[in-house]
Amino acid sequence: MKAVIDPAISGEQVRHDVGRGEAVTYSFRFSDAERKIYRKRKHMPVSKWCERHRVITMGRMPGKWKNEITPCLAGIMDASFFPSVETTIVCAADQGGKSESVNNCIGYAIDRDPGPTLFVYPDEQTAKENSKDRILPMIQSSPRLRTYLSGTVDDEAALRINLKHMPIYMAWARSASRLANKPIKYIVFDETDKYPPTAGKREADPISKGEKRLRTYRHNRKIWKLSTPTIETGPIWAALTKEAQVIFIYEVCCPDCGMIQRMVFEQIKWPEGERDPENVELKELAWYECIRCKSKWNDLKRDVAVRWGRWRSMEAGETIGDYKEDRSGEGERSGLELIKYLRKYRPSKIGFHMPSWLSHFVGLSEAAAAFLRGLKDKIKLKDFNNSHAAIPWTDWMAERKEDKILILKDDRPEGLVPSGGIVSCLTAGVDTQKYGFWYEVRAWGWGMTQESWQVRCGFVDSIESIEQVLFKEEYLDSDGKEYFVRFAVHDAMGGRTAEIYDFARMHRGRLAPFKGEQNMAQPHKFGKIDTYPGTNKMIPGGIMLLRANVTYFKNQLANKLEISPADPGAWHMNADMPDEWAMHMCAEYVNDKGFWENPPSKANHGWDCSVYNLVAANVLRVKFKKKEKAEEKTKKRRVISKGM
Repeated sequence: MKAVIDPAISGEQVRHDVGRGEAVTYSFRFSDAERKIYRKRKHMPVSKWCERHRVITMGRMPGKWKNEITPCLAGIMDASFFPSVETTIVCAADQGGKSESVNNCIGYAIDRDPGPTLFVYPDEQTAKENSKDRILPMIQSSPRLRTYLSGTVDDEAALRINLKHMPIYMAWARSASRLANKPIKYIVFDETDKYPPTAGKREADPISKGEKRLRTYRHNRKIWKLSTPTIETGPIWAALTKEAQVIFIYEVCCPDCGMIQRMVFEQIKWPEGERDPENVELKELAWYECIRCKSKWNDLKRDVAVRWGRWRSMEAGETIGDYKEDRSGEGERSGLELIKYLRKYRPSKIGFHMPSWLSHFVGLSEAAAAFLRGLKDKIKLKDFNNSHAAIPWTDWMAERKEDKILILKDDRPEGLVPSGGIVSCLTAGVDTQKYGFWYEVRAWGWGMTQESWQVRCGFVDSIESIEQVLFKEEYLDSDGKEYFVRFAVHDAMGGRTAEIYDFARMHRGRLAPFKGEQNMAQPHKFGKIDTYPGTNKMIPGGIMLLRANVTYFKNQLANKLEISPADPGAWHMNADMPDEWAMHMCAEYVNDKGFWENPPSKANHGWDCSVYNLVAANVLRVKFKKKEKAEEKTKKRRVISKGM
């Protein structure tokens, strides 16, 4: 018996030819599930799909997804599913919608091209929160995606969502086990710059380990890497600049003159002379100025300009975050529009760069205020670079030069204290080496500015010599007034710890043995050394170890060295300071982890002594010393002495 489908009969009717010209016809019907699988669908871009089927449940604008709110994201989503594209890299400012755009891509995959999916977050808590607050609600709130839920409570767990036709796994960068033993078709690396260097003590980095899960789907896998940048060697910036075959930047269209132009921060303006960031932000004083017609865009007009914009490939020689690009051609570029580039070159790894001023959710005045705050605070300038400009932070302290130290010299010879009653006390810092001691004696002014003057610096080779410098020398100003070192901080970690402890016991109250730490919750803290055996009880007359957050004080010193000698709070040097000392002051730099580091080939003894002086001033609470109160206290003491 042979079954033959008669074209003249309905697709759900089949005729069996049983021989001798006889035939039996019977009818059947496909189930709804079979219809869904066998139905040939027309191609639909991700951006169109999410407007039909995506519902936002969290955020400022809940409801159906609208591309007109975040037009930049439409191109990113559509490009992700271009046939040749395997890896999509998104380097963007905070809260620009990058995570939601990739969630849309996974929603599209669930409906149109299913496969095992893995989300990788920086930590376990973030993975659980995103699963509960974003991924599962995205599926439950969409009438289309909801049909793929199995209906079993266990299938909607925090770390694994089992749909009828595909699993969705949650993992975090610190767990090697969560990144292993799963064949994956789609993988999302979210906030990559918050990942640890490795997934475990004996494991590779989380991104490399996660990418190995896609080998089974070598010809149709998809990878997303997205994050706000931190430093140049961070994962997202390295991926964008070294891994991506092409980088796309977004161009806007002026609503007044129609010029297509790249939107750069230098065109964000605010009233001349206005430097108060709070005033700029609260009163919304900033605007964007068109390069050609000089028209002023407020936030609403900026949104229109972005809505009419397009993604364009960067041309050779063009750099990200370059605010001084050549505009001699009135902004016209030779790069191709996104889809034209993809069709012509068919790249497999593409990158997108998106600063905050393109976002509907970030006001122009907010970006301007963030920049103004950065002019006064290095940490806030780093926040502006990362969270608004979407470029990595390069620490300016690494670029300090010796001539910037030499200009801090004044006309005082070594050993002379500044006169005129401007000095409140003297401190000293001592850096211990196996072969001797580097030292600096420093005078401190009155009040919050903490202005200070180097009195003496150098090197001695014995504990007796450093004792002479610190406690047996008299330091005079030009009026003949005597000063003594009030407090000294002595490094006890230079291989001569026991000797330094004994020296501190000889000068208890005037000298503290010191240990520096890179990360402490408070600037300085004292710990007990001399205690009764087996107890934590201090021996009378015993000493304590001074510990301090050297990162905090080195940052403070770097800021001090930037102050002009003519301005309050400057870090002055005496006229006889050797050039070698200036070299010491430029040795250290900030590494990728944010800690200060000293190259093995460079000496940093002068730098360390200066840090110890800052610690000493902090212990003495120098910035709270008031000249008037000190003079009044001295006057009372003299009156009592006269009466007696």
